[in-house]
Amino acid sequence: MNVKLKSSVFISAVALGILGVSCVSIQPAHAGTVSKIVSNRKLTTNPASRSITFTGSSALYSKPKISKGARVVASKAVLTDLANSKFSSNNFAAYRQATTKSGSVYYKVTSFDGKYRGWIYGGKKAGKFSGGIEPFTTFDQGNVPSSLSNYTFKIAAPGFQNDGKTVTYKNPLNTTYQSGKQIGDSVKYANTTFKIDGIGTRTRENDTWVHISAINSDDSAANGWILYKGLCEAESPIPDSSLRIDLVDSKGNLIRYINYTSANAKYNQPLGVPYGSSWTIGDDDLANIQVAVRQALQGTGYALDTLSSNQAGFLAQAKFGHKASLTVKAADPIPGNSVRINIVNDENAVVDTVDYTNQNAQVGQTLGSTDGGSASLDPADEKAIQSDISTALKKSGYKLDSLSDAQLADLAKTKFGSSVYLKADNDTTTIADNAVRINFTDPSSGKVIKSIDYVNTDADDPAKKGSTLGTETNGKWTLGDSDIVEINALAASSLSGTGYILNNEHLSDDQESALAQAKFGGSITVNVGKAADSNNFALYAASSSSNSANAQQLVPTGLQYVDESWEFPDVGGNSNKSTYSKLSAADIAGLSSTNLTNFKQALGKYSADSINKINADFKSAAEMQYVDSGQTAALNKADLSAVKSGLQNSSWSTLQSPKYPVFTNDGSGAVSINWQTITYHAKSAKQNTNDSSINVYYTFDAQ
Repeated sequence: MNVKLKSSVFISAVALGILGVSCVSIQPAHAGTVSKIVSNRKLTTNPASRSITFTGSSALYSKPKISKGARVVASKAVLTDLANSKFSSNNFAAYRQATTKSGSVYYKVTSFDGKYRGWIYGGKKAGKFSGGIEPFTTFDQGNVPSSLSNYTFKIAAPGFQNDGKTVTYKNPLNTTYQSGKQIGDSVKYANTTFKIDGIGTRTRENDTWVHISAINSDDSAANGWILYKGLCEAESPIPDSSLRIDLVDSKGNLIRYINYTSANAKYNQPLGVPYGSSWTIGDDDLANIQVAVRQALQGTGYALDTLSSNQAGFLAQAKFGHKASLTVKAADPIPGNSVRINIVNDENAVVDTVDYTNQNAQVGQTLGSTDGGSASLDPADEKAIQSDISTALKKSGYKLDSLSDAQLADLAKTKFGSSVYLKADNDTTTIADNAVRINFTDPSSGKVIKSIDYVNTDADDPAKKGSTLGTETNGKWTLGDSDIVEINALAASSLSGTGYILNNEHLSDDQESALAQAKFGGSITVNVGKAADSNNFALYAASSSSNSANAQQLVPTGLQYVDESWEFPDVGGNSNKSTYSKLSAADIAGLSSTNLTNFKQALGKYSADSINKINADFKSAAEMQYVDSGQTAALNKADLSAVKSGLQNSSWSTLQSPKYPVFTNDGSGAVSINWQTITYHAKSAKQNTNDSSINVYYTFDAQ
């Protein structure tokens, strides 16, 4: 890797003085010159000594330039840009040497990322890099300071990503030709403690790499180089029978952690069990973890009231004696004169919420009264709460028709400005072996709005429990056309009257893919959004630069982020696999700080055309949608004159689309992500003579 040793202390950067000299440029022989290659051999010297960069005096060719049919692989200008690159993936190494009869030397070189490979003029002396290339120091090594050598460390985020921070390498990543990973998966070393015994910086990125060695010699296979920021200081050991679950915010900051313990668990034993191509977690474990998470987050301002199916599947694969993490979000504030009643299912996931309000109540005052140590509710409060709960659960698939004595006591002891959790019963029968239960859910709250059982009715070929609803071809899951039509129809029918609809009134591509993977005898969640009341109003929008006759109807959605996904090649995975990466807008918004950094680094290698295409597709998906935060309800309370008078000053005079990402590359590979919305401005309104409905017209900037 052309390591340059420094003196007694580690220095993160060195200013090098360049001695200016004049010289005569040595040019290679031209095609017309009588010369031929008399030697072409593989270089066998230490790969660390064969790192090169470009002088800009010669281009890169498919063959030595004197050879017939040689063509330019990379121009002088391209090679100059590569020589100035800030990414070590653009380092080059020489691996073959050809010598001509006249004494000219050509070297075959390759970039470390494999994108460029070819021959370049290398001067007149074999074994010496000159002409179009010169030696290059890829890594500067120094001495480990005592501030690091006196402590022990662990790999912060064990896994298998090839990002410099997750696994270890034989040499710092992309600094030595054909030097790869030391280990390809660091999960088994999650609790291994290391000492730092080497340190240095990569020339191009100027980032700090350290060499780590395991304290326990049994783990020495992991000894190697890793980015210093990929380590964390060693923590107290995790018991063999516990799974440590870190609760982190969207930026990856630790809020709280829990040690979930099972008496019969053994070290390295997974929490769940494999189920087909996925993993499942026991109902008792899921319920207990949900409660433990809820209790750990009390007083933090964060909540995770419903573990998603993805989170449950992730935990199922986690192993006892190791660590996993869950992302939590800021909790919705509770009014000081309200008691929040969270209704939970058997897995302790919140299925609906009721805020019971008393205008005269004060924060900290209990909802009920205590007499002789027993808490009780006023009959009027009990009746009102029971009614509110029954109304909330009416179409949810759950019921809580009669509050138990224990639940009444819990309510009575609950203070205004805080919350209580009450368990409801499942109002539906057991899922049949040939049915998939589809839970239509509000994504902002996690509440189940309505459930349906989609049944295979083919008597000659009934579905088997555990078989998938759809099929997989080349890694892509699809539903049959008849299934799509029928599920869309069932969704419309079951959601009628609930105030919710499928986004754009049909399953999205992502939802179809998820449903295709659902198993008979099991259940799946499908997100829905709030529906607009179309009895009185229809909203239309057109680009401010187009004719109003081109206006299209606006569609309401309850999603804060646009329901669109993109397949990002080369994000995650490894050098042999580049299909890791279908991410939705919501997925991107929820990336931890570590994953977001990796994501941006991968995007930095995308072409400008690719970035523009991604941006255009996300924005296109957001057009003609608006986030309904009650504007439609306000419209339905107004008549035409009120609408016209409020075109410039009302809750619906401007509407916002769901958020969509805009990626920007600053030209050096650094990518930023800005979240934007489309703003629709109300311009006119008129009444439809056929049905007396009122049409409101908006304009928006399409740029």
